Amino acid sequence: MAKLIWSLDPLAVSRLGRAAKKPPFSKKELARIGIPARKIPRVQEELARLSGDTTLKREELGMLAWEIADLLL
Repeated sequence: MAKLIWSLDPLAVSRLGRAAKKPPFSKKELARIGIPARKIPRVQEELARLSGDTTLKREELGMLAWEIADLLL
């Protein structure tokens, strides 16, 4: 049981039942700035989560897209 609990992603569990937000950048826009195609869906998920923060501007989200892509394997 403990193995199951520790293997769950708390961020994913906290999002259960919520409607997904629209990502601020399309796949085409992310590809244009150089994000690899295999990383685009995950980058879009993270940017959609972060776009709810109204203090971040679109330019800042674009810079974060690169940082997120670099962190992904």
